[in-house]
Amino acid sequence: MKIKNIKTMLLSVAVCFLSGNILFGQNTPKKGEIIVEKTVKNKRDSSGKITETKITKRIKIDSSSMELIEEVMHDSLIENLKTDTINSIISLWPNNNLIVINNDTIISSHKNNNKSPLIITNGGMQMGFATLQRPNIAAINAEFPELINSSSLHFGFNSEWGVKTFSGKWRLWSGIQYDIMNYRFSNSNVRLLANQPVFNTQMDSANNSAKSKIVVNYIGIPFSFGYQSKAGEADEGFRIRAGIMAGYRVRTHTKVKLDNDKSTKDFDDFNMNDFMITPFVQMSYNDIGLYFRYNTSQLFKDNQGTRYTGMQFGLVFQ
Repeated sequence: MKIKNIKTMLLSVAVCFLSGNILFGQNTPKKGEIIVEKTVKNKRDSSGKITETKITKRIKIDSSSMELIEEVMHDSLIENLKTDTINSIISLWPNNNLIVINNDTIISSHKNNNKSPLIITNGGMQMGFATLQRPNIAAINAEFPELINSSSLHFGFNSEWGVKTFSGKWRLWSGIQYDIMNYRFSNSNVRLLANQPVFNTQMDSANNSAKSKIVVNYIGIPFSFGYQSKAGEADEGFRIRAGIMAGYRVRTHTKVKLDNDKSTKDFDDFNMNDFMITPFVQMSYNDIGLYFRYNTSQLFKDNQGTRYTGMQFGLVFQ
């Protein structure tokens, strides 16, 4: 074997070894040009976000004389290649294929199979508004007190696992979620009555109240199907998911704050449904996004309250 061919083979092996985490961006082998695009992922910053620095380096070779005619952003890797590329043109293809061409003949190729993982994890928080709607029919029981919509809030906390389907960008998701619904009444003198056969309220005119609300807590299992622009990253790029969650009510209490800053709590089910079925959709980019949920199940148990349903919408943080 000629020394020149040995040098060429050694060069191709060296490039394959050094390329490691190099991504390649050329649709077809273009004789006379080298394009190296290196992606560097730094450690997570204080907010937990992975910063990414993309550096592009390029060498151009004259096709006829095989001499270096242009060099942009020179570095050690390019320096090592510079003298040996007179008889070898390195062409970098998509999907991490590396091909060494000598006199228009492919003599070496290497592919870095960076497959996305089967299962990835994701956790996040939802923060938004909680509203209630009732059908356009006469109430069979006491009406639910009117709410202050801007102060009736929803908080959701979840941890989920995404299983790869036909592609790492398309995944089935499931996990666990904890939801807190804060319904704040516009009339601070409203009191909900506990241990009643049907939902009922009364007015407290003996005390000066600053705030009156009911807090309902659920734990549930969400199921969804979604797309993400980065196959192996659950918290980077564009993502969209749609699914349904089955929740169980674990605690309900009212809270009244008086003008003297004293607070009282009363724990009861207040005739509320033990189960909650909630279709949802959310989309996000990097760490922040939007979500919308609609409760198809009724707020109250059958025949124990007017047929209210709920809706939540707001921001999602991941």
